[in-house]
Amino acid sequence: MIQLSVIVAACDMRREIPRTIRSLSPPYQWGVDAAATEIIVVDNGSREPVEASWFDGVAAELRIVRSPPGNPSPCQAINAGIAVARGSRLAVLMDGARLGSPGLLARGLEAMRLADDVFVAAMGFHLGHETQQVSLAKGYGPEAEDALLDDVGWPGDGYRLFEICARGESHRDGVLSPFPEATAFLMHRSSFERLGGLHEGFRYGGGGLACFEFFERVLGDEAITPVVLIGEGTFHQVHRGVTTRADGVRATETPGGPTIWDAMAHEFETLVGRPPLTVQLRRPLLFGRCTNKTVERAFFGKTDADEQ
Repeated sequence: MIQLSVIVAACDMRREIPRTIRSLSPPYQWGVDAAATEIIVVDNGSREPVEASWFDGVAAELRIVRSPPGNPSPCQAINAGIAVARGSRLAVLMDGARLGSPGLLARGLEAMRLADDVFVAAMGFHLGHETQQVSLAKGYGPEAEDALLDDVGWPGDGYRLFEICARGESHRDGVLSPFPEATAFLMHRSSFERLGGLHEGFRYGGGGLACFEFFERVLGDEAITPVVLIGEGTFHQVHRGVTTRADGVRATETPGGPTIWDAMAHEFETLVGRPPLTVQLRRPLLFGRCTNKTVERAFFGKTDADEQ
């Protein structure tokens, strides 16, 4: 009987999605019953459709759901994947380019037992020693990233990803600081449905600020206990990202056009009725542990920018 459904959205990620799915399935994910776990890859209109033959070494049941092309946001795709999911507990990755650490699912499920209704967020890191918004402008790319993964022997010890990562911009100040979104999370399916799912009005590439809006709804629901994991996270592989490109949200889609941030903020205000980042959010509980100094620094330490 399926108890946990892992839902991952992907679009044009031929290089990245096989690694991501491998990182979300036993035996890489320890402490997870493969027979009680399903992984649903929602192909959000890829030019080269996702195929089951891409995935080796995946012990959990794998299903592929196809969304038609034309909507660059993963919100509708994720909702569609959850609609066909069979588990009462969900693990959701908005971006199919993110590798999970080996205890992401098991620790997340442990945290869900802290209260009757728990939302578990995972911090997001970037592969590479700087955020990809910076490193891409300095020549970082798929080949450099592949070499880094080879250097740490991935997937042999997934916790070595903490040796070759930088905190993503939404989590740049560490786990003790408030952050605006959760791009990878676990929660009860009933709670997701009660909240109305992801807002499908967000249609900007990559979802725009949909994760900001959903996180605000979660934290605004007093029935939900919010938790952030310590010692586990996701690691963004470089790809044709919207906000993780060189210069990130400060870049423009067209010469002379609005910045990516301004365009996303305009969409948010149109849909929500106020600008983003204008409400005070509850502080989540922290759950987990750091197994070594490298992991501890990733969550609590200073960044390279802090030390300059």
